[in-house]
Amino acid sequence: MGRGTLKLLVVMAVAITGCRPPDGTALRRLACEQAAASLDLQSISQMDALRKALGVAPDVDPIGACKAVGADMTPRSADGEGPGSN
Repeated sequence: MGRGTLKLLVVMAVAITGCRPPDGTALRRLACEQAAASLDLQSISQMDALRKALGVAPDVDPIGACKAVGADMTPRSADGEGPGSN
């Protein structure tokens, strides 16, 4: 799924939900799955950015937090091949 398609889906979801507060769990899961596509587990700055996006403390494992909300954190290649790319 391309970024343009994803943005369109997010806009449509916002339009459908109207004035209801956003679903925090769904937003965290979306952030996790987007990050999993290009996440370098050795990059401290990327892990810190993911922690900030999730709103978790610096001592919390962001990958564990992502798995806790049901996100598939399996790394994917840039061309979309790999687990979960069907």
